[in-house]
Amino acid sequence: MRKLFAGLDVSPEKTAICVVDQTGASLLEVEAATDPAAIAAVLKPYRRSLSKVAHEAGGESAWLQKQLLRRRFQAVCLDARRTRAALSAQRNKTDRNDARDLAILLARGFNGVVHVKSDEAHRLRLVLRCRTTVIRKARDLRRLLSGSVKPFGAKLERSGNNLVVKFPRRGGDAFVSDFCRTMIECHDSLVEYEKQFDTLVTKLARKDPVCRRLMTAPGVGPIAALTFRAAVDDPTRFTSSRLVGAYFGLTPRRRQSGQSDFRGHISRMGDGTVRSALYSAAAVLLVHSKHMSALKAWGLQLWAKKGFNLACTACARKLAIILHRMWITETDFQYEENQP
Repeated sequence: MRKLFAGLDVSPEKTAICVVDQTGASLLEVEAATDPAAIAAVLKPYRRSLSKVAHEAGGESAWLQKQLLRRRFQAVCLDARRTRAALSAQRNKTDRNDARDLAILLARGFNGVVHVKSDEAHRLRLVLRCRTTVIRKARDLRRLLSGSVKPFGAKLERSGNNLVVKFPRRGGDAFVSDFCRTMIECHDSLVEYEKQFDTLVTKLARKDPVCRRLMTAPGVGPIAALTFRAAVDDPTRFTSSRLVGAYFGLTPRRRQSGQSDFRGHISRMGDGTVRSALYSAAAVLLVHSKHMSALKAWGLQLWAKKGFNLACTACARKLAIILHRMWITETDFQYEENQP
């Protein structure tokens, strides 16, 4: 029985579907609604011969992947960056051509499959992203008010946990005062929601056994633990703990060709929120942690030689390796032993 391969070019409304054989010859090219049931109905006549169904990583990829697997289709999610490079020679880029080329890539043995995160990981990411958005909007309101009241001679100040707009003794503007009072109420509401998110994040981290283990590492709090937990999702997908640093863009970028060998700054590939969380954890480790460990001693030596920023970045990379190893081996952080 010959093997068949299907490619899906997914958009919010329509999905282009193409089925090819091992030689790349097209057997089917149609469009269907972006719905797992509609896509499964189109592919059903080819189910026995269909080896894999490919689609690119995107907004609907996690949902579509799980729904197709439930319908017993061997769906795989391809790295959009790598497929974009592979398909960059297209003369005419259309949804139909993209679907056909994705199917042909599968038939040729293209190895660009990415991990689709679990529902639990997406729930954690939802909480963390909403918390970050609320913090950012509260900060934006503070900046907006601080700059907007200056033409009226007023200043935005803090009084305890509250914001207060102080006008000059003479010539206070009633309209501006009322408007600022409304904006301050909006800011205070966001700050209250921020506190609720912090409580929820702490509760989720303490409830999760993996996060509790990760938080035994110095500098790692609930935010860093949950961020790392949600981003990695399945630690067994990394064959080596040292790959985690490169996965989150914490290793130097390298470009070698003939006689030239250039090493630059970190690649910054992968999830930026994880890099930020690990960098913050490394800063807390170097500055505030009271317990000495091999990791902190190494970071302090690097700080003295190369500066604080580089030391934090290097410690963040090693911290990612250590956290992954702790997760795999199900052991807490060991202060006495040399860490990798």
